[in-house]
Amino acid sequence: LIEFLIKHKLLAKTIKCKKCGNDINLNTETLMFKCRRRYYIKNDHKKRIVVRCNIDVIAKIGTWFCNSNLDVGTICRLVACFLMLQHPRQDRKQIETGIASPTTIVDWFNFCREVCVFWAEKNSEKLGGSGHTVEIDEAKIGKRKYNRDRLVKDQWIFGGYEQGSKKIFIVPLEDRTEKTLLEIIKEWILPGTTIVSDCWKSYDCLNNEGFQHLTVNHSYNFVDPDTGEKCLKVLIYIILIIKIK
Repeated sequence: LIEFLIKHKLLAKTIKCKKCGNDINLNTETLMFKCRRRYYIKNDHKKRIVVRCNIDVIAKIGTWFCNSNLDVGTICRLVACFLMLQHPRQDRKQIETGIASPTTIVDWFNFCREVCVFWAEKNSEKLGGSGHTVEIDEAKIGKRKYNRDRLVKDQWIFGGYEQGSKKIFIVPLEDRTEKTLLEIIKEWILPGTTIVSDCWKSYDCLNNEGFQHLTVNHSYNFVDPDTGEKCLKVLIYIILIIKIK
């Protein structure tokens, strides 16, 4: 696990000692950086004397794992539960993580959602163009959608996923009217794009607005039996950001 975290830059393998400038390697068993190097300095009488570093640095400082009393392995299990467990999952979360406190689990899941929102906002970009296919979908935080998941709060959000490139955008949505959705689509999706959506009536205008429009009826399936098109990945991104305990 520690090697995996180092490889993906979630933990540092070496750091510089702030006292002597020496490179300190991570002790993977204690997750500590320790410097005990001996070096010379000059005292007030310009005489060389030997001093020894006595620096201890916790590897979690300045990382995702900072400011938590949980060990690294438990935090990783929490993140895995957030990403992988389906609803209902309250009992399974406590079993999988070994954490008895529901409050601790909820706090960490909130932290995970904040990171997802930050990532989505930072990585949202304009999608599509001629020859490209973009899946779009919207979800209301606080209402079941297609009976597939449970969401929180009372806010519509809207997103797009470009097939092949895996580029996305996710933005808040005031309402699902044709005017509002069309403005956002034109802002984030280039003309000539093939757009795959559900059967919401506000999307019916897309063929007349410079796009090729295909639909999927989520009430029955996520893959259209006639066109073979699917509109699932963007919904997964949205659910990932707003799913709850």
